Amino acid sequence: MTRLPIAFALVALAACSTSAGDGPKAVGAAFTDAFRDTPFTDGMPISAITRDANPLRTIQTYTFVPCQQGRAVCAETATGRAGTLTLEKNQYVVRGAYPGRTFYFDRNGDGFMQVGQVLTPLAWN
Repeated sequence: MTRLPIAFALVALAACSTSAGDGPKAVGAAFTDAFRDTPFTDGMPISAITRDANPLRTIQTYTFVPCQQGRAVCAETATGRAGTLTLEKNQYVVRGAYPGRTFYFDRNGDGFMQVGQVLTPLAWN
């Protein structure tokens, strides 16, 4: 119930602060900032779960921890293998933390893992 007034306030604020052509885009951005999780912004680790490309394993979990004073994302712990974090087309991309795997995190708790040319959906929290 408390989110409804917040949502109306965000819509009103976005409408007042943009031109008519940018209104829907600004409302969408305000909604995303208010109600969707963004990976790594709070400095907390995130976990991802995905189906493994190897048919002998069904589910794989991965942990990503911000490390090196926020300059990298490490696998498992703050002293694990360091990978890079970039923002590409509104997705947070982690490369190098887990060898041979690239992870694409969307702001709404999903994304995908890339192994070679195979893309596998994932969920993160």
